[in-house]
Amino acid sequence: MGSKALFTVKCLLQNRLRFFLTVISIAVGVSSVLIINCVSDFGVSAVSSELDSLGMNGLIVSSDTGSNIISNDDINKIDHLDGVEQVAPVTVSTSKVYSSSAESIDAMIWGIDERADDVVSFGLLYGRFIDKSDIMSNRKVCMLDQSLAVELFGRENIVGKSIDLLCSSTVESFEVIGVVKTGKSIMQALMGNYFPAFLYTPYTSFGNLTNYNQLFLKMDGSVPSEAVTESVKNELTSNKGKITVTDLASQKGILENMLNTVTNILTVIGAVSLLVSGISIMNIMLISVNERTKEIGIKKSIGATRKDIMLDFLMESVIISVTGTIMGITAAIILAKGASVVLKYNFTVGTLSVFYAVIISGTLGIFFGIFPAYKASKFRPVEALRR
Repeated sequence: MGSKALFTVKCLLQNRLRFFLTVISIAVGVSSVLIINCVSDFGVSAVSSELDSLGMNGLIVSSDTGSNIISNDDINKIDHLDGVEQVAPVTVSTSKVYSSSAESIDAMIWGIDERADDVVSFGLLYGRFIDKSDIMSNRKVCMLDQSLAVELFGRENIVGKSIDLLCSSTVESFEVIGVVKTGKSIMQALMGNYFPAFLYTPYTSFGNLTNYNQLFLKMDGSVPSEAVTESVKNELTSNKGKITVTDLASQKGILENMLNTVTNILTVIGAVSLLVSGISIMNIMLISVNERTKEIGIKKSIGATRKDIMLDFLMESVIISVTGTIMGITAAIILAKGASVVLKYNFTVGTLSVFYAVIISGTLGIFFGIFPAYKASKFRPVEALRR
């Protein structure tokens, strides 16, 4: 078998230029499909990771009227439900923020506690997060997103600065203890189009100690999000009709399914180039059959069967296809590693994608090589020698 394969390779190399051009066309098709899958997989993974960091693997319980109707008793009930890992109470309001230059900016004010960072990743850039002592002492402290910090003071790191905040009808001074990354939390993801300025402060700093208008729930994955949603609704029977539970996990799943669909469509588009490569294999093999009719006649005259002739040409088409596939896989891996170094992202060619590429290329080699091989096997020895 080894000598037969070696002979087949020698036959292919008789016309090196034609062989390598065909192989390159296959390599381009394979590498394009693998690169599309590589980029798409990275995109799906990156989006999923970013959504998780925003808190979109949990639930949001919110008051329909905006009033503070969620109590600490409600939080304790929800916190003990199966599937709930952490609960963070939130109060939401709008107010004006004043800088030292007396400029005012409309901002979304989020009253949170120390548990909020366990549920939603804020992306702290400077300073510290709100802690339990801030809550217990009703301390007038706050965190700003970086865009608001720049707008108020012209720079990002403003830890230690003071800002004035309109509370009810009075203006009170708050110390900035932290600056968080703009667009890094679910609050900004949901409301950023309406209120570009975000400020986070202990919910007790406004005198609120027992009631809230929103809860952020982080799930542990042990119970389906749909079941947790129903359990939360059942626990909040006293506020039935006044509370909305938003399942961010299911919305995340819908978005991921959409991204996977786009990936599949792009893969099919890329696979068209493989089909074109397969047709080029068939074309080259037909030319090869016509050029080697005397060789076929000699083989048949010394006892070669139709099956032997077919296997010879099928092996050639498979070798062309597999060689092109190996080159395409190698090129895709090199490009992925190069892009990872240059762009500082982790692009990887999946093992499963490589496996499918090898299977498909082998199948293409056989499928598009059958007709030329069959045509070669039909030659009669005398007719073949006359050509």
